[in-house]
Amino acid sequence: MTARLVARRGPLGLLAALILTAALAWTWWAQVGRWQAPLYCIAQRGTVWNGLFPLLEGASPRCPRSATYRREVRDGLTRVEQYRLEGWQPLALMGPLRDAGYGLLEDETGGPDHYSVFLGRVNPAELYYTAVPDGTGTLITLSGP
Repeated sequence: MTARLVARRGPLGLLAALILTAALAWTWWAQVGRWQAPLYCIAQRGTVWNGLFPLLEGASPRCPRSATYRREVRDGLTRVEQYRLEGWQPLALMGPLRDAGYGLLEDETGGPDHYSVFLGRVNPAELYYTAVPDGTGTLITLSGP
């Protein structure tokens, strides 16, 4: 009987150790690891603004490298997502955002090399949209509370 109990504890102990290790790894990732990753600001991969609509073909997600942005996103003070597209396409995300219910509340800046607007479903604005040239492409940044 004792031999059987000892033999049983081996696999159960191993299972418990694996579960504990997985829980600790997940906790570390949620607390520390995610914020070190290059795409720390993208909550739901393959989508824009945390699942609002699928990522456009040819758009590559990015996050600001700034430690200040990392801290603000981690602390829940702001949301930010960036997408790079080839060529100058400042309005690339405006159609899908409009289809998702966001309307133009206020033009801020428009010009040959900069486009910024405030968008929202209601006042005050919920989303700040800005597009700037990035080498041979466009860098679109969405930010908001």
